[in-house]
Amino acid sequence: MYLRFGAARQIVLFGQLSLVYQQYCILCAAPAGIILPVAMKNDFIHKTAHPLFWQVLFLGISAALFSLILLNRSPNLLRPVSMSLRNGFGLAIPLAALVVYLAFRVPRRLGDFVSMAAVLSLFAMPLAGLWASGQSQSTVLSGLIPLFDAESYYTDALRLMNGEDFSIFSARRPLFASLLAVVLTLTGRNFMAALAVLTFLTGLACYFTAREIQRTHGAEFAVFVLTVIFLFYRAHSGVSMSENLGVMLGTLGFGLLWRGASARSLFYIWFGLLASTLALNARAGAFFTLPLLVLWAGRLLKEKKWISWKAFFISASAVVLGFALNLLLTRLVAAPSGVPFANFSYTLYGLASGGKSWVYVFETHPELSQIQEPEQSKLIYRMAFELIRQNPLQTLQGALFNWKMLFSNTWYNVYAYVGGENWKVNLAARWGMYLLCLFGIFAWMQNRADPVRSLALSAVLGVFLSVPFLPPTDAYRMRPYAASVVVFAVLPAFGFDFLLSQLKRIPLAHKLLDKPSLRASSSMLAFVTILLPALLAAPVLIQSAAKPQRVPSVSCPEGLTPIFVQFDEGTYIHLKKQSEPFLDWMPNFHIGTFRASAHSLADGAMIAWAENLDAPATIFVALDLLSGNRVTAVIPSDLIPETGSQAKFCGQWESDPRLRGYGIFYGIE
Repeated sequence: MYLRFGAARQIVLFGQLSLVYQQYCILCAAPAGIILPVAMKNDFIHKTAHPLFWQVLFLGISAALFSLILLNRSPNLLRPVSMSLRNGFGLAIPLAALVVYLAFRVPRRLGDFVSMAAVLSLFAMPLAGLWASGQSQSTVLSGLIPLFDAESYYTDALRLMNGEDFSIFSARRPLFASLLAVVLTLTGRNFMAALAVLTFLTGLACYFTAREIQRTHGAEFAVFVLTVIFLFYRAHSGVSMSENLGVMLGTLGFGLLWRGASARSLFYIWFGLLASTLALNARAGAFFTLPLLVLWAGRLLKEKKWISWKAFFISASAVVLGFALNLLLTRLVAAPSGVPFANFSYTLYGLASGGKSWVYVFETHPELSQIQEPEQSKLIYRMAFELIRQNPLQTLQGALFNWKMLFSNTWYNVYAYVGGENWKVNLAARWGMYLLCLFGIFAWMQNRADPVRSLALSAVLGVFLSVPFLPPTDAYRMRPYAASVVVFAVLPAFGFDFLLSQLKRIPLAHKLLDKPSLRASSSMLAFVTILLPALLAAPVLIQSAAKPQRVPSVSCPEGLTPIFVQFDEGTYIHLKKQSEPFLDWMPNFHIGTFRASAHSLADGAMIAWAENLDAPATIFVALDLLSGNRVTAVIPSDLIPETGSQAKFCGQWESDPRLRGYGIFYGIE
């Protein structure tokens, strides 16, 4: 059974012209890059037609390949490869990096196509692996059903599409929910298609930035950076979390800053700072990088003075504008009582308490959970500042604890995502990254006037200063640092480049290694200028043009409660009996596969709940139009209506107090 992706199917039809890629898109990217220059005469491609024509054509074909990977059901190749690239490391990642590297070495315009196809195919693979395995994570059940924050972002996007305001939750960071609403609108409310589009856009942003880095420092440097970003992002693809937009905008912003540094262009620096500011507003993170980058810009563009105040203030205006746009969007589409970054008050209280978790304030003061915003965050801020005033050494202790965890032997260290399931391999990879970072710092010390090296070190220092206020322990594998993951990739890349520069003294190695030869491209800037209206203007238009769905008068037999929802494509999983013969693949899973995957959840009560579910049943997430609340519905599969239709279900809400926060509803009729 093929997934129905609505509008995306038009791209798939176009992609079927490239049948040679259908079974092994990513594995054939490198051979194609070697063979096609001979067969197709690269000079002809390079000299004919307008560059924009080729960019649009290559993007269309790459999008088709991306879609084919997600739609294809090959059990013999795509399934194991995609699952390895989702979770593996030892062999899968080096081979994938080699394929991408060979694609990046293809010259001229054909190289633009092969490298774009390879990168987007690479980013499609972990998403295909998630849907093939039905893997559960802390914020996703069985590869699709959003939980916790992911569910809140999704249901807030549905609220916006229904003409309503975001809840207080999304008012804290409205940018991602806004983008999700836009993508859901474009895909006809197909949740799986929307997640695919977000992954595609993130892959495209990483590709553009990697090519910009290749332009100045070669393919080896660029692919190293791309691989590290991919290792971080792969666990977040297919999950409706703000890390998607944080990685996308953060990587684009750094690419624009890279261009600004290498060309000493205030224009590109300004756009890079704007994109980076929006990235940190979308996924709150290392905010101290912003003032340091503004200072860096002023120093970079100085002439005879210590600093160019013109460059300093123009750069600062990009940061101010980014915060102002985020606040304006909050006021336009969110609940009036919503407070941007209100949850930072929880983190500050944990820091002031000696390095405790963000939930510590509610453990010590459970009465705070009953107070509504904005009073709640204001009160917590007062309590945190009072703690800092009374015991500043305790705050220092908290800061030292957070720095310690950044380099600890835990899942909270700075390179926890560089690895797979083998702990020894992970340990070796992490220490290898630390060593490369030291070489990167040494390389900077040798040439501190180099503009891109000074950019990287300024960003690294900003991240380091932000650590006390952004505890690594507040989320697994450095998730709060999504907007700055490109910084973690660039510093060791400079160390890697330093080691390669020593190899280049060997004549044979000098011939084999890439020599920067790409021309400057405006693709990154074009991407940002298209993305910004989608983030800031389109959500307001969607909300204002929405026609709230009509809710009819509904009733249920005595003892049952009604819900009224719209059942959309790409929002559900079907649980089948274990005896039914089929290969597990989204949306169909054996009940045994579902129960086994649930053991990866962070909540023991939720694991027990999954163990007690029986098949056949269908699980989906929707917005209950009667109550305005989110609902995770468990419905007998024979009661499921056609997708795109509205339906009433009668049943009962989950009564277990440990599970009430999930909004679980059991449909009976």
